[in-house]
Parts: sequence; structure tokens; C-alpha cells
Amino acid sequence: MTPHELQASRPFLIAGPCALESEALALEVASILKLLSQNLGISVIFKGSYSKANRTCEEAFHGVGLDQGLEILALVRETTGLPVTSDVHEVAEIDRAARVLDVIQIPSLLCKNTALLHAAAETGKVVNVKKGQFVTALDMRYTVEKIEAHGNTNIFLTERGNLFGYGDTIVDFRSLRFLKSLGYPVVFDATHSVRISSRRSGDPEGGTPEDIPLLTRCAAAAGVEGLFVETHPRPSQAWCDSIVAFPCDRLGRLVGDFIALSKFARDLPQSNHP
Repeated sequence: MTPHELQASRPFLIAGPCALESEALALEVASILKLLSQNLGISVIFKGSYSKANRTCEEAFHGVGLDQGLEILALVRETTGLPVTSDVHEVAEIDRAARVLDVIQIPSLLCKNTALLHAAAETGKVVNVKKGQFVTALDMRYTVEKIEAHGNTNIFLTERGNLFGYGDTIVDFRSLRFLKSLGYPVVFDATHSVRISSRRSGDPEGGTPEDIPLLTRCAAAAGVEGLFVETHPRPSQAWCDSIVAFPCDRLGRLVGDFIALSKFARDLPQSNHP
């Protein structure tokens, strides 16, 4: 899909394993997502990170690396036709990553990195910036300005909550309205929004995955354009973020609810109040 087509898709889904593990796992998940896309009539972007450079613990899985990761993502794209995305952490990765990725994802902890934002913008690809857990929604306007300043208006903004007291991640749903006021599609990250980083024993960290359906419905009612879900066919075996990985066999119901509530929200009369 072209940047324009990705921008125009409403609603859309970004989904896949937190980290790429193998060709077999990536193709297994991608085939499920392809079928879901066809059955529900929703655009799906396959997500799998080749690098997890911002992991908290040294012993955590840090990814398969740029070379193997891009090979896997290219295979997914060629085999299924799904557009693909991955986190990009360094300016030096951008050129190679942009040859494969349809969407360049900027990790939350790097959402203010000026050089990285400029380099991503210059590819002309869609740039999906995950709002930092330490950044207000309105302050994301500075991130947007950095991308726009280098000639790119193909932007997604992803809400993933803010850290609030002892590492608990909390979503203030007013943030979605603030992000939407910046004029670009807003994505809700349903899985990272339920992380609790203080409950830590190596990897994975803690979380409340039982809240994912509830928060997804709330985000749909708030009018976001996209849903981000890290999903795995066998969550307990996931190499990264297994505690909040959403089971593939439950994804259809989750996305179906998101689509239905998104349509309901769009059809509601708009309030004259700000």
C-alpha cells in the first residue's frame, strides 16, 4: 500500500508479535492476520520488531537483528501482501529498513529524537510515532513538527498510556482527543496500555491483559482510526511481552468489536462543545 492508501484506511489494524522470532512464527501470525483482514474487511499492517533495543533487563530477548529481521519482514510482505512495520531505533538503520518497511515505527522512548524523526521523515514512508510514556498528548505537536519540517505528512500517532505511580500505565482518554487535534490518524495501542512495569521479574514485566478488550472498546468509542495489538498464537511462549500478548484465536472478536464501535462512534451526532 502507498502512504496515501495507508493514511486513507479507516479503521485499520497494526498487529503481530512483539518481537520477530522466526520465519515460521511470522508467517503463521501473518496468515491469521491476512484471513482476518479478508473476513472483516479491514486493512491490516503486520508488525514485528527486529530489534528490542529499549528492553529494561540485560537478560531480556533483544531481537533477531536487522539483517534477519528485514529478511523475515520481506518474506511476510511477499507471501501475504500485507504491508509491514517494525521499530527503528537508529538513524543508521533507516535507509535499509525503508527498502522493506511500509511504515516506520518510532519507539515511544525515542519519540523526541530529532535526528531519528528527520531521517524517518525523509524516506517518504508513513511514520508511526508511539507517544512516550513521559510525554503529554499536546506535546506531541513538537514531534509532528519535526516530521513535517522534512517534507512528510504521512504520520500516525499512537497512544500507549502514561506511567503513573509505581510504574502503572494509565490511559487518559482525553489524550486521544488531543492527539486527533493534531490532524493525523490516531492509533490506540491496546497491549502496551495495560503494562505494569514495576511488577518485574526479568522479562516479561507485569500487566493486566484482561483489560485489553475494555480499553479497546473505549478507544473505538473515542474515535481513533487504528488499533495496535501485539498478538501471538501461543502467548505464554512468546519471547517478548508474553504477559500482554493477545491470543490470535481471540483477535477476531476484539477487532470486530473495535470496528462495530468505531462505526457507531462515527455515526453519532457531533457535539458543538470542545
